[in-house]
Amino acid sequence: MHQPASSQDHSDMVRVRKRTKTSRKKHRTRKIVLIVIAILAVAGGGIAFAIQFGRQQLLAQDTGISVSDESVSYSEGQTIEYNGHTYQLNENIVSFCFLGFDKTAMPEDPELHGQADAVIVAALDTSTGSIKLIEIPRDSMVDVGVYTDDGTYLRTEKKQICLAFGYGDGKDVSCRNVMDSASRTLYNIPINYYYAMDEGGVGALADAVDGVPLTALQSIPGTGITKDSDVILYGNKALKYVQYRDTSYLTSSLDRQARQIQFMHAFAAKVLSSANGNVAGLVKLYQTASDYSMTNLDANEFLYLATCLISNGITDVSITSLQGTMTQGTAYAEYNLDSDSVYQTVLDTYYTQTS
Repeated sequence: MHQPASSQDHSDMVRVRKRTKTSRKKHRTRKIVLIVIAILAVAGGGIAFAIQFGRQQLLAQDTGISVSDESVSYSEGQTIEYNGHTYQLNENIVSFCFLGFDKTAMPEDPELHGQADAVIVAALDTSTGSIKLIEIPRDSMVDVGVYTDDGTYLRTEKKQICLAFGYGDGKDVSCRNVMDSASRTLYNIPINYYYAMDEGGVGALADAVDGVPLTALQSIPGTGITKDSDVILYGNKALKYVQYRDTSYLTSSLDRQARQIQFMHAFAAKVLSSANGNVAGLVKLYQTASDYSMTNLDANEFLYLATCLISNGITDVSITSLQGTMTQGTAYAEYNLDSDSVYQTVLDTYYTQTS
């Protein structure tokens, strides 16, 4: 990644580390949903125990900052000074990576497993329930882990982040490769959890909330959706709205990203505002998405995250897209991130400015 013009070396400035968790058996989403529903059926004390256990799992971290630039002032890894301001690390934040993958969008190697056309890092403040989403444009040129067909790690190469999903098994390994690429992009902020969904699930989720209302940002061929029209998106129209792009022009993926952000914002606002303090609604959506998704969150962790959102009355989310410049590469569009902007986004998301 290109280094910012600042005299301070951002790539060495922030190194937030999380203790490696002992590996545990991976759960298919459907199994997780059944377990969560079982937990919800238990008496109040059992639910409280599950939530507390999930909290302990998610927040069991050893967080610190190592700084090689001596011009940066810090205190025990909790604060840093940058551009004349002091920032305090928020240790209550848990990060996980949402990714939308499309198995029909094959990269240059036909043996790979498709692409991650949407990569979003979610930062949940467990003390307030507020959630901030950072969208990393799919064409962002970042360090991507490259693996052989048998899963042997080779090296990292500068590639579009969407290609990270292709190196792996199309399942857990692929998801973790995207997750690791996202972490490196955000100056090694730890991201230990992922939730990946095939884009085919978009329509099912739209139907599950009785449609997603929005004002169309763009006309979508073959759907009857026209720019600036007020629509309620269901089923296949919802999928086409977030999936369509015209590759004949350079910034088509950014236009699609804008529609994806708009859709996510409208979907989340409808879900959270209609929850009325009841976590069961989120469980139902989780179940709806089970046929299209995979995750490494276990039941207790999911229940805890859902409870953080609902119990704090959160009805909206903040969404930021990383800034950069789109250029035409040798074969594909390349989005070159603005390092200063990315670094400031990390500070604004994971730190609190104290002076």
